[in-house]
Amino acid sequence: MRQKHATVATFNDLEKAEVVKRRLIEAGIPAEIYDESKLQKFWFLSKPLAADKVVVDAKDFDKAREVMQTADALEHILEGELRCPQCGSANIEYPQFTRKFITTTLVEVLCFLHIIDKTFYCHGCHHTWPVSSVLDQKTDVLNWPEKKHDPVAK
Repeated sequence: MRQKHATVATFNDLEKAEVVKRRLIEAGIPAEIYDESKLQKFWFLSKPLAADKVVVDAKDFDKAREVMQTADALEHILEGELRCPQCGSANIEYPQFTRKFITTTLVEVLCFLHIIDKTFYCHGCHHTWPVSSVLDQKTDVLNWPEKKHDPVAK
């Protein structure tokens, strides 16, 4: 019988996904990375986003999130992670249309012509949201990119 997988983290950057995968494996949780960027580069005319997904067996999902949050508090391993702004799920996709059918090429042409806008899509709550809201950085009062302060650093 085939085990169900659950997405515990989604990134734009394969290296960040590798760090999370390594932490999970060190904690005894089997994890894999599904890299959809090659498929996106081939079929889509846009830069691949939300293409690197860290997945675990569904039974390990809660334990994996706990391990990731603990590691993030110490090492900020989840910096750059993409999540649904509505429900917080990491099971998201960009662009919002499926990659499983050839009609995707037709939809991509419509996006290229700006007839359809590409958005992120959450498989959990079916919420869609524009790319700009994900890529905007937090800024301070002077509009400089906000940085995490390390109280130990000198």
